Amino acid sequence: MTIRMTIIAAAMAAISAPALAGGFVALPDSAPLRVLGANNSAADQLFLGDGWTPETNGYTRVARRISSVLYDGNDIGLFEDYVYRDNIDGTLLFASQFTLEVEEQNGYVLEINDIFRRGFTGYDVSVGWYDADLGSRLVSAAHSSVGRTRPQQADIYSEDTVNLRTDISIEEENPSTAWYVIKTDATQFSYLVNGVSVTQAASTNGLEPPFRAATFEAFAPVPVPEPAEYMMLLGGLGLVGVVVSRRRAK
Repeated sequence: MTIRMTIIAAAMAAISAPALAGGFVALPDSAPLRVLGANNSAADQLFLGDGWTPETNGYTRVARRISSVLYDGNDIGLFEDYVYRDNIDGTLLFASQFTLEVEEQNGYVLEINDIFRRGFTGYDVSVGWYDADLGSRLVSAAHSSVGRTRPQQADIYSEDTVNLRTDISIEEENPSTAWYVIKTDATQFSYLVNGVSVTQAASTNGLEPPFRAATFEAFAPVPVPEPAEYMMLLGGLGLVGVVVSRRRAK
């Protein structure tokens, strides 16, 4: 009887246990580029876990920006853009969430299929998502300049770009994304013009609906200097040193 009750208790605990976290996943720089999520949170390698938040995992929010998103000059929704800093090593998380507020435009049903974030050249990047109660999961992610297409085109590697694949639509009763998070080894950030785009894939004939995109300013890591810029900086410091030495000699 004791053994049977133990087995039953263990089975009930497994059923009621929260979804397991997959943790942040590094984005590949070679094929296959795309990291796939899963409908089942317990099997989703991109899901950070029930109850996960940056604040409860050692991060402090340092910046927040909310942008109205426009298609064809009309407001269709809100994009929330947060930056968090690791309390120990100072590295940055970039978290974003989008809510669609308009169901149709120009006779076509609106949906968002992709979020493109830019400015990540030179940095290590990994991704994840949290808050399943808020909205739709992160379907997939890649260092890619290619969004959703019909038929689907192959990903093209872009070190600068992080593509976050989603699928939100008021008509389908999922108007919001969950929080999509990009973890980096960057320690400084700024505003980047054209830092983010949200897009809707065109139909098979390309017309109903046509491809649509909204691009606007967003937070991004401060660019990593190119080797030539390092040499110029070192050369400049060398010249300063020579001038100081000559002045002292005089």
